[in-house]
Amino acid sequence: MDDISSILYESAQRLLGDLSERVLAGQALTDKDRADGWRRIEEMGLPVALVSEEAGGFGFSDADAFGLVRICGRHIVAWPLVETMLANRFAVENGSEPLEGPVETLGELTPEQREAAALTRAVQMAGALDAILAMTISHVQERQQFGRALAKFQAVQHSLAILASEVAAGQAAADHAVARRAQGGDGATLAIGIARARIGEACSKAAAIAHQLHGAIGYAQEHRLHLYTTSLWKWRDEFGTQAWWTQQVGREVLASGRDAFWPMVTAA
Repeated sequence: MDDISSILYESAQRLLGDLSERVLAGQALTDKDRADGWRRIEEMGLPVALVSEEAGGFGFSDADAFGLVRICGRHIVAWPLVETMLANRFAVENGSEPLEGPVETLGELTPEQREAAALTRAVQMAGALDAILAMTISHVQERQQFGRALAKFQAVQHSLAILASEVAAGQAAADHAVARRAQGGDGATLAIGIARARIGEACSKAAAIAHQLHGAIGYAQEHRLHLYTTSLWKWRDEFGTQAWWTQQVGREVLASGRDAFWPMVTAA
């Protein structure tokens, strides 16, 4: 990552962090607040962040672009930012101009676009898992029970360790898919399928553990946790469900034949 990318990352962290805090306060946005928030997002150029520099975007490498997507996962906002980023990238790739305003849905996608969108969602989910782990650690360290912090109880420590391992496994699968896609070749499709299957499993387990450790407060409108977990459940089913991607992985492995299985496993 170069200095310019680092500066853009830091700026995006600040902006999306601020917008996330304002939006997640348990109150609906007014039309004015919604328009003002999107204006700030556009002023930073985030809707075209995945577009080439020649077309008016940031000109990020894929690795840097996915780093920005992970930041979007850590800071959930009320605007369809990642969807708009993808829509603009696909529009430019199809020879069109970037679109005006936020884009809620991407519509019909080619197989290549679907893979790109599925991987982008996996990276966004990895960012959200980061946030869930951080807020859960903070909660059990601050919450007192029987005169001591929840984090001091062995059962809580055990659950927290499982949560951390699921987050790490999901993120590793997503990172591997990003790296394989950057290399090019046929291996990217399998890596993306594995990433979607593994991070989908991580989302299910992490959400359950995080809510268990938070208790009822995690479902309260004023608390941030439920907004992250419900977003994960929604994202898990977009651009191919976890079950669909698991089937794709199985089909690709079986199609490669018995002799190719072990080289495929070790290459992954």
